Amino acid sequence: MDNIEVCRLLHISKRTLQYLRTSGKLPYSTLGNKCYYKPEDVRALLDKNLTTNCG
Repeated sequence: MDNIEVCRLLHISKRTLQYLRTSGKLPYSTLGNKCYYKPEDVRALLDKNLTTNCG
């Protein structure tokens, strides 16, 4: 998944996504100048935040 896909899925801004990368909360890989994310890593972040906020 690329930046645009992750931002749309999580309903976050590019700046928030940058924060998640630099803080180590969302693993990523780069290819050229683009960042890519594994769908399972994005899902894990989403699940962790839903569990933390609801429980």
